[in-house]
Amino acid sequence: MKLNTWMTSKEIASIANVHMRTIERRRNTILLENPDINWFKMESKPYLYHKNFLEEFISPEVFGLLDRNRQLSNTIKCMHRTGSLEQHLSFLKWDYFVTISYKDALSSKMCFSAMSELYEKIEAYSFSGDCRMFFTTEPFSNRKGYHNHLVLKMDANQNTVSEFVKKYSPVGIVDVQPYDYELAGVFYTAKDKHKNDEWDLLGNNLSSEGKELLRNYKTA
Repeated sequence: MKLNTWMTSKEIASIANVHMRTIERRRNTILLENPDINWFKMESKPYLYHKNFLEEFISPEVFGLLDRNRQLSNTIKCMHRTGSLEQHLSFLKWDYFVTISYKDALSSKMCFSAMSELYEKIEAYSFSGDCRMFFTTEPFSNRKGYHNHLVLKMDANQNTVSEFVKKYSPVGIVDVQPYDYELAGVFYTAKDKHKNDEWDLLGNNLSSEGKELLRNYKTA
């Protein structure tokens, strides 16, 4: 069973072993309860359903296994991007994968500046050892404004990092997860960097090779 980010009702039915009418009834109920949910692409023909909708029909354990396999498959594909900036960065040590979804509809430049300022706070704080941040700013798919994804090397526990990011970022939802090398967090962060310049690599001890590589990609 292959799990895609967006699937048809037929694909959902096949994976969950339920009738398509059951899927449609559950979709309609969810939309009545939460009209702003972003699980459904109603403008598509046929309708498309986000993979998270599957949890309405299968156990969290089974869904977790399916989603893990999907992410591992993506990682294998990503590792074939030989010679790319993201492949180079994937071999460096990272501690956390962070997503920041701001409450207000911030512009891309505001989000970019927020990340630069956050890094300055991290570097200025009394954390020991090297610190490094690779981030990107990208638009929301379901509302106006931009958000940030970043991978972070920071010598602090998860709770401390979460509180620190919340304190020094504009108000919003902050999700901090331990970096999992099997799930291609660097590649996910880099997925849209070819579209614009709203990304950067920052660190207090970047090697000369890393700096040169960054300059090459910034000017390419």
